[in-house]
This record gives sequence, structure tokens and C-alpha cells, in this order.
Amino acid sequence: RCLGVWGGGLRKAGPGSLLQGHDLCPEGGALPRDIPSLPRCPCSSVRLWNGVIVAGYGNGQIRLYEAASGTLRAEVAAHARWIYALDVAPLSGKLLSGGEDSFVEVWGLTYNPDTEDIEIKHCQTECVTDTQICGARFCDREGSTFAITGYDLSEIIRYVQP
Repeated sequence: RCLGVWGGGLRKAGPGSLLQGHDLCPEGGALPRDIPSLPRCPCSSVRLWNGVIVAGYGNGQIRLYEAASGTLRAEVAAHARWIYALDVAPLSGKLLSGGEDSFVEVWGLTYNPDTEDIEIKHCQTECVTDTQICGARFCDREGSTFAITGYDLSEIIRYVQP
């Protein structure tokens, strides 16, 4: 079964659609469904975590979709401006987002099997003054450390979470 590979910014799939991965599936694999786009709001970053597509948008929203169905499961107004970086720590479900607003946010993603809800909890905020964050990654699979960089920033800044 091909889950496909979704990539924001690779190309627009067509009118009214945001993501499409049929070119990336092996021959005979199932084709992923398109996820409807937000009006005048491009998707700038995408990650996959435990069957959930995590998408960051130009309006600062993070949206979580079921990868199998494309169903919207949760959303949060995460940043004041464009989100340019997302990462997920696979062992803990921590989500890292970095944006044009100079902020780096750490979120906790959890799945409740009883209610089948996906929950987003804010955990940490860091500000890099006068820097548009363009790259952010966890340094380990648990998400206890992360590194970021920004436009016109020559260094990589590393954070250790308390």
C-alpha cells in the first residue's frame, strides 16, 4: 500500500487542490487524495507523523489531516506570519514550528484512541529577535533539543529544552 509522499511547495496539483503525490507512488500503488487548499493561503511546510499530515501555512496556521483520508482533524493559529519550518520528534510527538514572525514554537501532539481526537498543546516559545526563521529541526528523536536558523543569519542556534 502506498501512502505517498506529500510535499508542500513542490508544485500545485491543480485548481482547488493543495497536495498530490501520484508521481511519487510506485507502479500499481494507491494514489493519495488531494487535500483542499485554503483560499489565497499557500502551504509552505509539510511533515508526516503517525499517519497524520502536519501542514504549516502562510497565514500562520498549523493544520493536522489524516493522511489516509485527508480529513482535517485539528488546527491552531500558531504564528502571526508565514510558517517556514516544521519538524516532528517521532518518539515524543513534539512538533517544532518556525516562522517569519521570529518565533519558534514547540507543541505536543497526542492521539486519544478513546475519542480518536488529535490534540495540540503549546509547550514552549523562543524568540530570535529580528530574524525570519527559515529552518528548524529537532536534534534527537525525543525532541529534547532543537536547532534553528534564519534568513541572513550566519549561525545555527541550538536550544536544550528544560
